Amino acid sequence: MNIAFPGERGAFSELAAVEFFGPDNNFIAFNEFNDVFESVASGKCKSGLVPIENSLAGSIHQNYDALLESKCHIIGEIYLQIGHYLIANEKVTPKNIKRIFSHPQALAQCKKFLKTKFPEVETISFSNTALAVKKIKKENLKDSAAIGSMQAAIDFDMKVLASNIQDNKWNTTRFIALERKNHYPARNQSSVKSSIVFSMKNIPGALFKCLAVFALRDIDLHKIESRPVHGRGFKYLFYLDFSGDIRDEAQNNAINHLKELTSFYHFLGSYPTGRQIKPVYKKR
Repeated sequence: MNIAFPGERGAFSELAAVEFFGPDNNFIAFNEFNDVFESVASGKCKSGLVPIENSLAGSIHQNYDALLESKCHIIGEIYLQIGHYLIANEKVTPKNIKRIFSHPQALAQCKKFLKTKFPEVETISFSNTALAVKKIKKENLKDSAAIGSMQAAIDFDMKVLASNIQDNKWNTTRFIALERKNHYPARNQSSVKSSIVFSMKNIPGALFKCLAVFALRDIDLHKIESRPVHGRGFKYLFYLDFSGDIRDEAQNNAINHLKELTSFYHFLGSYPTGRQIKPVYKKR
């Protein structure tokens, strides 16, 4: 299968995609998150995988927006433990570094390290960690480094100046797997999660009432994320993850009850609850 992921060879998204879908697929890199959604929605790629939230830096809001706009469905999730490395060309030393490139999320996740070790160094946001590594390799930059994965350092044959520089050693990113059509999990699946998005009617206590439909049926809520409705002023969409398959009786009844309180409702998917993994780095 063609599997889309954001970034470049060696990106954390590629590592997560290989773990989720298995290595015997054709993995295609796209520069931007939106390109991954578009490739799946158009049928160019069978599936895709994008990060949706990080344990330190929080939610990746543009991917919440793209999830609804693309009409893609969530078919699964995986939690990848993230280790950041300071990467440079062979003859570069820490005292030579004047610029550090990486994705804004990676820079945020290494804030303490950068402030302590490189307080005067300019940090430059880049679209992806692996692309940042590729840039300093391709341009043979002698005054720059990048923050990326060990796999990126291996793939581009670069030197690692510092290892595991993230502020919190328990640094984990949740990735979601996407397809154009919804796929329900097997009925014997032990742990299932469902995701929806909705907006509320303008009634008193609307949000409390919407969440109460799950509490009344003892359904655990995992996450709620609010996003502004584009072009609608201070109107909001709410993305909600909760336990269980939407086809189950309690979950189905909760959704029917919820629809009575909402002006918009969209189902994003029911899928097996993701497992947490550590990436495996190797020469390839």
